[in-house]
Amino acid sequence: MLATSALAQEVELKAPQTKITNASAVRARTGPQVAAQEVMRVKLGTVLSAVARSADESEIGGKRDYWYRVKLPSGETAWVFGGLLADYDPARREEIFRRIIEERLKVEGLSFEDGMDLYSFVSDSLAGAVETSAKAEFELLRVLALSRSVMSIPFEERERPPYRDWYKAHEPELVYSEPSGSWLVRSEVLWSLERKYRGTPVAERIAWEAAQNPLPGECEGDEVCYFLYLSDTEGRYLSLYPNGPHAGEVLRNFEQALASADLKSLLGNKSGDVYAAEQRAELRKALAELRTTLPKTSGTQKATLLRTLDRLAPVGR
Repeated sequence: MLATSALAQEVELKAPQTKITNASAVRARTGPQVAAQEVMRVKLGTVLSAVARSADESEIGGKRDYWYRVKLPSGETAWVFGGLLADYDPARREEIFRRIIEERLKVEGLSFEDGMDLYSFVSDSLAGAVETSAKAEFELLRVLALSRSVMSIPFEERERPPYRDWYKAHEPELVYSEPSGSWLVRSEVLWSLERKYRGTPVAERIAWEAAQNPLPGECEGDEVCYFLYLSDTEGRYLSLYPNGPHAGEVLRNFEQALASADLKSLLGNKSGDVYAAEQRAELRKALAELRTTLPKTSGTQKATLLRTLDRLAPVGR
């Protein structure tokens, strides 16, 4: 039942407008104001039919828009603030879904519940994708949504439902990082996705997301550890996309990392310490891989980096 004040402020639309919720737990109310009674909360990505709007715009949460009277999935009608809605056209389904998902992934401080809602919406979007490029993109977005959801699990609540149930359900794709006390998506999930869709327009982006995905543990100021971390992440991206959009950034990061005195010190260390020997072997392997990749790049740092490698680990030594 609509409030009398709502009826007085209502402007009937010439034709119903199809809208879609672009936020989680969108409040549907009995009238076009935040003080009106809440009827229900509508999930992210719910398609609604707007039949009327408020006479005046309102400003809520930094957004200025009309309120819309919409038909809810239950068959009832209620008012929803337009700043939580977007225009929807079935012919542009994938484009609209993609835009909503990308916007939600950028939201700072996304709650665990909102992360689960986003994951569910992405999964539904993926199920409806037909073309290979669309499937690749929605598969990537699904992984990114999973990452946002598990990283928002409160440390002190991680063994309680619904948090425990959520990470248990996705455990094969996750790894626990002891230092940060949080669950992370396994980077190999993203690297496997890149292999699956290599050659498609989205493959390079998948590789970059894999390179930026945090690994468990931390280096705590250890510059050798940082270089090896860089090699395992951005170095892997560079080997696949030596002239990709992020190649210049990666080369600059390697240039800074190779300036570390600790790398040269470790390479020159001939002690019998087992840990040092293992780390030295890993470092030499990483330097050799970088040397193999660099000639394929066209960045301005290439020549400088090759000279630095020659000084640190001359070929044949």
